[in-house]
Amino acid sequence: MIRTNRGVLLSIVFFGMVLAIPFQEASAQRWLQTSQLFVNELESNSPPRVLLDTLTQVLKRSDSLKVSRKPDGEEYEISELRDQLINGPGIGLTSANGIFIDYRFEIRNRGFEESIESFRFIYRPTGGTGEDIEMLYVDASETWVKNILRNKGTTLTTNQAALKTFSDQLSFARMAKSGQVVEIAGETVREGFETEKRQLVQKIQRLTYESM
Repeated sequence: MIRTNRGVLLSIVFFGMVLAIPFQEASAQRWLQTSQLFVNELESNSPPRVLLDTLTQVLKRSDSLKVSRKPDGEEYEISELRDQLINGPGIGLTSANGIFIDYRFEIRNRGFEESIESFRFIYRPTGGTGEDIEMLYVDASETWVKNILRNKGTTLTTNQAALKTFSDQLSFARMAKSGQVVEIAGETVREGFETEKRQLVQKIQRLTYESM
């Protein structure tokens, strides 16, 4: 009787292990890459500009949401941040003329996944003189930011009812056309990185379109 119970127990354990294998494989990470892209002109009605306006509006309506000027910086309510920018460098939130976007790319057994990790709006003095002024940093993993990316965006000029979400408008494949890849895997893109940069852009574009 003891042998029989032990045999049954071993069979159950083995069967459970077999069932667990597909789940582990399904979530296995096969490829991971990160990249940072910079857009140095926030034209009127462009997705980054509309995103900034949308973020600001949501922050103004909230009594609990706070943001910072840079990663790991002190957090402020939007009114406090606005006053600091005006009293300090003498600029307003709408003066932002550049944005850094951090992306994360993964290939798992279930397919290709792209996510936006953060946005960093800056003011870059014209003529290349002076340092960038940090204006607004937003962690894109925050629930309220995710909701904006998925549910808000820009409308088509030909059809105001057709919404193109920020997730789509700010995807790497689209933004790489007007932006500049400045970082790959945490390494600053310098001379000699052109091949690696081109290969990454081409790979992400291909993976993006194949997953549609």
